[in-house]
Amino acid sequence: MSNHGGPTRDGDVDPLHDLCVAAEYADLLREHGWDSLDGLFRVRDAESLSKPGLGGWRERLRLALTIGGERRVLYLKRFTQPPLRIQREVRRAGALACSVAGLEWAWARRLAADHLPAVRAVAFGETLRGRREVRSAILLEEAPGQSLERWCAEQKPCAPPELRLVTRSILDESATLVARFHSLGYVHRDLYLSHVFFDGGAGMGRRLRLIDLQRILRPKWRRLRWIIKDLAALHFSTPSRLVTRSDRLRWLTRYLREANLDIGLRPLMYRIEGKSAAMARHARRRLVREGKVCLP
Repeated sequence: MSNHGGPTRDGDVDPLHDLCVAAEYADLLREHGWDSLDGLFRVRDAESLSKPGLGGWRERLRLALTIGGERRVLYLKRFTQPPLRIQREVRRAGALACSVAGLEWAWARRLAADHLPAVRAVAFGETLRGRREVRSAILLEEAPGQSLERWCAEQKPCAPPELRLVTRSILDESATLVARFHSLGYVHRDLYLSHVFFDGGAGMGRRLRLIDLQRILRPKWRRLRWIIKDLAALHFSTPSRLVTRSDRLRWLTRYLREANLDIGLRPLMYRIEGKSAAMARHARRRLVREGKVCLP
């Protein structure tokens, strides 16, 4: 059995026992006894974010801290003996990661190197038995602001002109972000508004960032298929009461100009709407199975 996670220094990342750690967090982790993989798995006094459907092999915890008089929030994800199909997905993702936590760590580091705004990884460690993952954990900073899903839900249907201006600027900024993300070869595979965070207090061009990076791929084949899945997830999760069809066409026009995809606007919109409709049918069937809605 071997432990991996930080025998060498890498830029702003330092080794700390069997972890890789963002350098400025090393003292904090030592102070709380989180300076090893064992220490991360001993954490108990935290808010559990487990929910139905989340496999028993994985945990999500929310840790609220006060650092220098400032409230900070970290998220801890822990994985114990993930199913073999999950471990195969990790190896196929193209990030050269060996564990589930290692995969999100690798993508967070790569997006940062490519100057793509995303959630910041604080610490990571893993234990392997040969090629099999025994356990792994990753600690992440809370993204500033709130998800675009929540932001949209808080807006009233009769929006003042100022809100239209904010919405338009968010659309422009998100088109640029997603176009850059795709043009660099990445696909998210879970690109709903819940996974794009908006910080209204940040400057223009720096208000959005991506979270939940563990499903990212850099596909070598059929890339357009994966891109359409990302775009359909955005389309499906964006409320029509705030974003009109004209807004969506304008967004897609800007996206195509910056992503440089070899497909026309109308064919792409047609494929996005088709995939989005399939997502809606799937979501409805799930709600029926869970007894939350009844068939007409």
